[in-house]
Amino acid sequence: MKDMILRRIPVGTLGTNCYVLKNPGSRDAIVIDPGADLTLIQDALHRMDAVCRLILLTHGHFDHILAVGDLRAPNRAPVCIHEADAHMLTERDMFSAVIPNDPRPFEPAEFLFKKEGSYTAAGFEFYVMPTPGHTPGSVCYIFDGLMFTGDTLFKNSIGRTDLGGDEALLRRSLRALKNLPGDYDVYPGHDEPTTLSDERRNNPYLKNLQ
Repeated sequence: MKDMILRRIPVGTLGTNCYVLKNPGSRDAIVIDPGADLTLIQDALHRMDAVCRLILLTHGHFDHILAVGDLRAPNRAPVCIHEADAHMLTERDMFSAVIPNDPRPFEPAEFLFKKEGSYTAAGFEFYVMPTPGHTPGSVCYIFDGLMFTGDTLFKNSIGRTDLGGDEALLRRSLRALKNLPGDYDVYPGHDEPTTLSDERRNNPYLKNLQ
């Protein structure tokens, strides 16, 4: 997994980071958080000579899931999400009124995470770290030295908690991230990539956690 080919694709009006990961020597790819702009995601897959075999969702907010239905359809790529956010795929929510042609509801996810640990899906191995707070079912995905944090941790910032979140849970999740051994390249749900060591030093929300 250390040599995976990675591409970041900002999508949608909120500039959500969608990520495509591909193993060298294979066309099989993972797409993380296909939030909008299916054509941009498809173009990235084409340029990488890749086929989406698995869709991982860091959480269920609309700007991370709106392209799920169209992306999964051609190859029936299974969708993975934490069980606490699974209903966001199959139900409309408060945002539907302001989203033109909201494609939801989608079919249920094929894989629901319940706890932290290593998982295998569609031939890919990865680690799931639940990080509730931004949403009840927020998770981080870890592939060796790569960490995809969704809207839990950003460069010098953190996710909001006023859209169905919980501030105390988020602090607990951030503390768990801060206390992880070693370092990771951090790929957040918005804005630029960073590293966990940089966030420990520079992110005010992490620096003040005990």
